[in-house]
Amino acid sequence: MRTTLAEKRKQYRIIFTVLNEYHRILPVDISKKTGIDRRITGLRLKEAYEKGHIVGPQVRKRSYKNFAEYVCLVSCEDALELFEECVRKGNTIYHAIMNGFSNFLIISENRIDVEGNIIVEGPRSDYHISFAPNHSWDTAVEIMRKKVEDFDLKDYEPQGIIKNHWDETIAWDKENELLFEYFKYDLRKPITPLIKKHEMNGEKIENWLDRLSQYCTIVTGYYPKTISAYDPYVLMFETDYEDFIIDLFSQLPTTSWSFKIANKLLLYVWVDRGSMRSIDYRVPDISKLHIHQLSRLLLKKGIIRSKAHAIVECYWREDLDI
Repeated sequence: MRTTLAEKRKQYRIIFTVLNEYHRILPVDISKKTGIDRRITGLRLKEAYEKGHIVGPQVRKRSYKNFAEYVCLVSCEDALELFEECVRKGNTIYHAIMNGFSNFLIISENRIDVEGNIIVEGPRSDYHISFAPNHSWDTAVEIMRKKVEDFDLKDYEPQGIIKNHWDETIAWDKENELLFEYFKYDLRKPITPLIKKHEMNGEKIENWLDRLSQYCTIVTGYYPKTISAYDPYVLMFETDYEDFIIDLFSQLPTTSWSFKIANKLLLYVWVDRGSMRSIDYRVPDISKLHIHQLSRLLLKKGIIRSKAHAIVECYWREDLDI
């Protein structure tokens, strides 16, 4: 009997849940934890990565002073020219062309002078990564709407979800940096090539992996319909209730990234296409523009002071080949 798409997606979700906790677990051990046949587990794991249901685990440095990353969102005259200039100079960690409140995003180790209207800039905080709930987009929107309607400003208690370490340093040597670069985009890579190519000590690698959460945020992304089925957006809010906003957008069934720059809360979210823009130009009913409607309600209730959004059209990231 052929496995249905719904059954496969259920298995992808189970595997994601295990990977989110046990980042380097072997397929045979995933089988033991989930009860999925060993041969099926390997196949589903491969499919989940190739199709884009699961991304990662990846790692990103925390915001220690000696790890500082500088973020700039700007509206510039020629985003294409700036994109090509950044690629040519190789002075960014990540940069993207966007369409919205800002048309260019830069993440770099040092501040980069750019011409244009700087929307916001500064060192970034730690990232907070949501654990995507196992429910539909419509269910998520309903939960979010009710949370906003029921929210009472007087009852809000900050949780301090987003951390920063701007005034702290942490011990970090060349071997640590090499390990970070090796595992940055794939924490499941084998350690044998490191030992052979760089003559690294296997015990030191294992110790580094054991302490990784001290240095880095670990990111395992989940996208029920595959990542390419969603639009990537940068949302920016000014609010005194940031933990509520983070919790609110953590109800989305796709993984989201939250971080702070200066006094702005930014979220990198993968959004169902009908929630931000209509495929049909003629829109008799705007109630389906879910994120816009939620943002409007947040403003009306005084939970946010300002909102802005931009869709990411293309990006570049540093290529770490070690």
